[in-house]
Amino acid sequence: MAEESVKALVSRRGCIPDVHVAEWAEEVGKRGGWWAEDDGRGLWAVKVLRSPENSEEEAHGALIRPLSAEELQTFDQLQQQADAHRQTAQALARELEMTMRFIAAEMDLRRRYLRLLFTAPGRVDFRELVRKLGQKLKLKIELRQVGPRDEARVLGGLGPCGLGVCCRTFLQELKPIPLEMAFDQQLHFSPGRMTGVCGRLMCCLRYEHQQYLEALADLPRMGSRIAREGREGKVVDVNIFHRTLSVQWDDGDREDLSWDEFNSQEH
Repeated sequence: MAEESVKALVSRRGCIPDVHVAEWAEEVGKRGGWWAEDDGRGLWAVKVLRSPENSEEEAHGALIRPLSAEELQTFDQLQQQADAHRQTAQALARELEMTMRFIAAEMDLRRRYLRLLFTAPGRVDFRELVRKLGQKLKLKIELRQVGPRDEARVLGGLGPCGLGVCCRTFLQELKPIPLEMAFDQQLHFSPGRMTGVCGRLMCCLRYEHQQYLEALADLPRMGSRIAREGREGKVVDVNIFHRTLSVQWDDGDREDLSWDEFNSQEH
């Protein structure tokens, strides 16, 4: 039986934020160290955030050796070259009359691989651009189209809370945020207050969503009919903070019931 490899949670150095799982090739390093990660395409500088990492996620690359301070300085200089290549790609896209906006670039430590991120209003056939850019720069080129959320993750910024946006600082995966999450938390839809710098619903709406669902699990939904002490009525409001139900009785009265009082009658 093959020995299972030890994994680590790492963060990519550079302008493109990426937190993912990698595996130790031979030597196992410590948290906080900088290592060279080989992902099969290039050699990248990553920082070890946690090791060992007990995750079923497939490793993105192998951590092959620690990086020296000089190598980190070289990597940072290569990213400056990558940004110059980004500007070259932008100029070439304009020549080809392609509606693309390049927002970030990174080059690997072997100086062989260039990754470019761009936004566009729709799908783009960039094969000719890649061919011409590769001939000009003598590098392997990867072009990756990103949406508004990934654009915000790359460019960064401050959220409404005053802290750096979550997608850039610590989130590993940008999961969907449906509007139902706001409704479950009794938030009235207000685009100016519920959207992040990406223009989409804020990722933090997901953080407490499960707690709201658990708190509301044993309570009737708004609009449902209930009966109590010989009276029937409709639930018109549920206040999770005051822990009350508002019931409009069929006889015209309206009453607020505490959750504990309601549950004691039900059970």
